[in-house]
Amino acid sequence: MKDKNLAQKKPGKKKKIGIAVAAAAAVIVILAAVRSMGGQTAEVASMISPVEVEPVQRRDLSDTISLRGTIAGESRTNVTSAAAAEITAMNVQVGDVVKEGDVLCVLDSEAIEEQIASLEKSISDADSVDSINGKQLADAVEQAKIDQQVQIEAAKRQLEEAEQAAAAAAQAYSQNPGDETFPAAMSAQRSLEAARSNYAVVLDSTNRAVENAQLQVELSKYQNGDTTAQDTLDDLREQLADCEVKAPCGGVVTAVNMSVGDINAKQTTILTIEDTSRLKLVATVEEADILRLEEGMKASVTADATGAEEISGSVTRVVRVKNQSQGMTGDAAAAGGYSVEISIDSSKLLIGMEAKARVIVQDKGMMLAVPYDLIRYDEDGSAFVLTAVKNEDGSATAVRKNITVGEEVDYYTEVTGGELSEGDMLIYDYEGMIAEGDSFSPEQMYSEQSLEGTSDDGGEGETQ
Repeated sequence: MKDKNLAQKKPGKKKKIGIAVAAAAAVIVILAAVRSMGGQTAEVASMISPVEVEPVQRRDLSDTISLRGTIAGESRTNVTSAAAAEITAMNVQVGDVVKEGDVLCVLDSEAIEEQIASLEKSISDADSVDSINGKQLADAVEQAKIDQQVQIEAAKRQLEEAEQAAAAAAQAYSQNPGDETFPAAMSAQRSLEAARSNYAVVLDSTNRAVENAQLQVELSKYQNGDTTAQDTLDDLREQLADCEVKAPCGGVVTAVNMSVGDINAKQTTILTIEDTSRLKLVATVEEADILRLEEGMKASVTADATGAEEISGSVTRVVRVKNQSQGMTGDAAAAGGYSVEISIDSSKLLIGMEAKARVIVQDKGMMLAVPYDLIRYDEDGSAFVLTAVKNEDGSATAVRKNITVGEEVDYYTEVTGGELSEGDMLIYDYEGMIAEGDSFSPEQMYSEQSLEGTSDDGGEGETQ
């Protein structure tokens, strides 16, 4: 899709209608005169036929896309507060210019402070109880370790004594085997085995006692590890700090959504600040054009507020996804269309203004061009146009000018070569009624532009 701004109505349409009416009236008068004089009606009809001629010009044949949109700040910041409290003061209104750190509004902090004080006391009391319980459990672990040491040492002494008794009985039996020493040796051996078993039992039981005491200590950590109260306290402290809402950046306040007396809720936008140090145009794009747009393309922006002045800009963002959100406003894609953002190198415009942009897809610049429907073609495909070349008597003759055609941009076709020159008087014959070699009187020719200035080989005519 080419830029609709380049499309023009066929030159001379309105004038043609007026001239045609005048010519028709003239036909009646002249025919009547000719009949009385016995003249030739064919010559009269030829003489009164109007012929439009216009000078060939260079035109901007750049491939462009025209867009409409709204001026916005380069960035937009929605200001919120974590405090769930009543707004007691609103210090700004739409249109105010703010600096980073300015206090925008104030929320009631009294209720939050009371909640914090109550919760802090509860947590402090709970911490005291936990501290006492923790000390008791730690003491139990130490006591279990002491008890283990005492019992192990006692079992160890019994084992050592049994080992000594068993060794002495065994030595006596080896020195004097018999019925008198054998029972003593067996008894001492059984006592040794019992001492060993007792030592193992004492070691195992005391280890379990110590482990159980330590386990109680670990379990108490989990029992006291519920962070709900602490998390609530942290949240309240965050809310308290957010009761004084400050500007996170500088800019212009473009929306104020709450007022004094309203109760704020988290994630609710209280107001909006837009950075006006740089502006952008946010515009919707038709499906036929969205794939042709790329970031970095140059653009010119105009608005009613700045008249005919063209403000330079460039495409900074192309959104190739249709916005599916419902009930959203303030976004170019909110209506369901694709969107584009164009940064603007000017601060003259204001946020919210309507503006138009012409995005240059291909910059061809000023090229020699003619209306596409005036180009004729031979059977071999050769292109040519008819021009009005001035004769000495002031009349003009239709002369063929061969041309080489290039790209077509809306109503015009680029002329890349051939015999046609800028300023040649192009014959605007849309119906193909004029042939090469036809002649026209000065009275037959008219132009939407002045025909006084022509090229060396161009025709000259008078405006009727």
